[in-house]
This record gives sequence, C-alpha cells and structure tokens, in this order.
Amino acid sequence: MGNRHKRDQWSQDIEARQRNVVFPDTVQNEARFWRNLGKGSSSLSAKAGLAVLAVFVFAFGGGILFATYEGGVIWQFGLGMLLFCGSFFGAIMWATRRSLRNIQDARRGPRPPKH
Repeated sequence: MGNRHKRDQWSQDIEARQRNVVFPDTVQNEARFWRNLGKGSSSLSAKAGLAVLAVFVFAFGGGILFATYEGGVIWQFGLGMLLFCGSFFGAIMWATRRSLRNIQDARRGPRPPKH
C-alpha cells in the first residue's frame, strides 16, 4: 500500500505542476525552478547552455553600455530606461493592486447599491 500511495502522491504532484494557469501555481512553479536551478548535479549540456546564455546576456548589456558611453549619450540612455522601465513597472504595480482589491472586494461580498 505504501508504494501505491507514493505513486498517487507523485501523480498528483505532476498534475499540479502541469496546471500552471492560475496565480498560485505559476508562482510555485517559478519558485521551484529558481530554487532547484543550482541544486543537484547538472549535465554538461545544461552547464554549457547556461554559460552561453550568460555570455549573450552580459555581452549584449555590455555592448549597449559601451555604445552609450562612446556616443556620449549616457543621460539619454538613463532617461530612456527610466521612462521605459518606470512605465512598465508602474503598469504592473497598478494591475496587481487592482487585482488584489478585486479579490478583497469579492471576499467581502456584494456592496449595497449607491443612491
């Protein structure tokens, strides 16, 4: 019976990981990915892929920074990043607060109509 229980528990865990469409599941799966990224033994191909990805990311970022420094437009680059990232993260913050407020309102029940 113990073996069947482990298999059922494993099957439920696999099904839960495959859903990944609602908020708690996506966060749990992403946290599990980042937590397990450095644990355990990785294959040579996984290490090589991670190294290639790191080289591309750092080379791209370094190339952009070098080009802005050489062009003398560091303040324009900084302003552009502030406007782009600021508006992007502002939209994320606004949507998250709106969703949390809607969840709280749904838990409280329907509101009486305003006159």
